[in-house]
Amino acid sequence: MRAAQRLGNQLQRLRTRRGLTHEQLAVNVGLSRTFITRLELGQYDPTLSTMVRLAKALRVSVTDLLGESMSASVWWQVGEQRFPTREEAEDHARPLGNMFIARYQNKPEGPQRRLLPVRDKESSGIKSRKSGLDSDLPG
Repeated sequence: MRAAQRLGNQLQRLRTRRGLTHEQLAVNVGLSRTFITRLELGQYDPTLSTMVRLAKALRVSVTDLLGESMSASVWWQVGEQRFPTREEAEDHARPLGNMFIARYQNKPEGPQRRLLPVRDKESSGIKSRKSGLDSDLPG
């Protein structure tokens, strides 16, 4: 998948999770609704300053907006399939009825695995599906 398409998919996912329309996000960022739509379709490669403004409006890091892990040594997994972000893993796990996803991080002693709950889609990535379980590191 091209970087512009990955950014577009992630932008749409983050925008809809926060319940924002194209118009609302455009006003918050100071861009046109058409430009936001074309970004989501992967038709434009935004400048760094545009990505920073989008990330601030969506309350995420630029790395999260790009749909990339903070480090190549961190990945998310559902079954045998790997994902670069927690959101993508959760989006894959929900239709399968999975309640947990695995977060892997390479360490000098070998990969470290941690199971985390799949968060409710409506919670904007803040609340976990099971109360009392904390979310992991961002990304």
